[in-house]
Amino acid sequence: MISVVMATYNGEKFIKEQLYSIKNQELQADEVIIRDDCSEDKTAEIVKSFIANNNLKKWNFEVNSSNKGFKKNFYDLLKLVNGDIIFLSDQDDVWMANKISTMSKKIQENPQIETLNCGIKLVDQNLNAVEIKPRKNFYNANLLYSENTLQNLNFFGLENMIKRNISPGCSMCITRKIKEQFLKTYNFVVAHDWYMNLLASLNNNCCFLNEQLIDYRIHQENTLGLATAWSVRSKLVSFNADNQVKLREFRELSITFKNIVENYAINDSQGLQIQNYLNVRISFLMNPKLRTLLKLRKFSEYFNSTTIRGRIWDIVIIFHIEKLLS
Repeated sequence: MISVVMATYNGEKFIKEQLYSIKNQELQADEVIIRDDCSEDKTAEIVKSFIANNNLKKWNFEVNSSNKGFKKNFYDLLKLVNGDIIFLSDQDDVWMANKISTMSKKIQENPQIETLNCGIKLVDQNLNAVEIKPRKNFYNANLLYSENTLQNLNFFGLENMIKRNISPGCSMCITRKIKEQFLKTYNFVVAHDWYMNLLASLNNNCCFLNEQLIDYRIHQENTLGLATAWSVRSKLVSFNADNQVKLREFRELSITFKNIVENYAINDSQGLQIQNYLNVRISFLMNPKLRTLLKLRKFSEYFNSTTIRGRIWDIVIIFHIEKLLS
């Protein structure tokens, strides 16, 4: 059984195209469950009319009684589904017609997969292709870092998931097993999709499918942090803001990892190693010192989760060069 869940909020501009792309899949979902988080525009009206006009008996739509936020909205949606394979959908993208069929087949052929993330194609609000300069060793619109050349199917372990997620949640599908684990232990700190990929990576069962199966729309309300240019000067100018974002992200990741360790059988030495790495990383971001960087460089996780450019930047900030611009 295949399920689709969609969380909506103020999505009237683009939601109809997303709804059509789900309706027109080559392989139809057995259920589509949509919950609107108290939109202040016409999103709910559009969804209701779409379901009624297309006589979509397997689709279910309701408006939440109060605004929950996207994490809680997706969490509650996953409590409602019955599928063995569950697709997550945003409200402003367009799925390729073979998205469900291709990803479902990959899971059936590779039953060890617990989360499957597909490639995304960047488009503007009018669905025109958006080109960005590819960064070395980066794939999937510069979201996925890998020093190894990607194959069609690529599996990632926990050490690869420590710094960043590998693809946005709208590109992923999950198994019933991961859904059940997620519902039992999610602590609403990091985003729901990253948490599920972290769970799957515990057994190296987080997978990336190197095929673009979704038009990922870039618009004013959805930028995904896609910087196309990088220079030392630009980084120095934005140093304080960037550093605070990284510090918050690593603190959230540390809290999340502690939660995962408490709930799942992780090798004690591996769990301690990763937690120590996160603690040293947070310490370095709070107070960049050479001795702290030397400690960081003793962890394999540092090299697995930090790009060469990032490692150079860590050396730069030790000397507080950003102050030269003040």
